[in-house]
Amino acid sequence: MKKRKVCIVILILAIIALLIGISYLVQGIYARGLGGVNYGSVIFPLLVGVIAVYFMKKN
Repeated sequence: MKKRKVCIVILILAIIALLIGISYLVQGIYARGLGGVNYGSVIFPLLVGVIAVYFMKKN
């Protein structure tokens, strides 16, 4: 049960980081185009969220 709560907290933080990352991504694309943008601000929270969901479903 404790592991599930930790996964939920991590998932919520990943969703918040993803939403913030999307706004930075849109601003970067608007300013520099598709080639000059750091996609890590969106991809990393996605990966963290997927891993958290995996560990939640695993139990």
